[in-house]
Amino acid sequence: MRQNAAAMDLLAWLGAEPAKPDPLAGLSGLVPKATEPAPMELAVAQHDHRIATASIEIEDPLPAGVFDFWLDTLISLRGEDVLRMKGIVHIEGMQYPFVFHGVQHIFDQPVPLESWAGGDTKSRVVIIARDIAEEDLQKSLETLRLRPKGGRRGADGMMVQTTEMPF
Repeated sequence: MRQNAAAMDLLAWLGAEPAKPDPLAGLSGLVPKATEPAPMELAVAQHDHRIATASIEIEDPLPAGVFDFWLDTLISLRGEDVLRMKGIVHIEGMQYPFVFHGVQHIFDQPVPLESWAGGDTKSRVVIIARDIAEEDLQKSLETLRLRPKGGRRGADGMMVQTTEMPF
């Protein structure tokens, strides 16, 4: 298809009939000057190579602390570059999963899926980000596979774990 298409060509392509001329036009003696319709510019979509996508599936429920650590760290360090993030997450000790969705630093309230049926405990997370390499996004998501191992407990009783984040 041509990049510059005349309006008449576009109407013909869409199967629409062009407007019929007004038979009363120019009765005042001032005949409007016939003009050729201006060509319509059709945008050509271009992929922005700064945008990367990553997704992950995790078979078993996640420790709540691991999920919180991953999400808090990603949003704190690179929130402005997180164009969209969503997922269905199963947390250890919860009988049903929840859905989360966010854009940059703004997240909707997680929604518990109380009507979740069956024994599927697979968590699924998808991230679309700008200026974060797909490899780094994937490494970040791999953090979710971590399992706390006998670490020390903090003053609030939470397990203290450290890991290097890829971003």
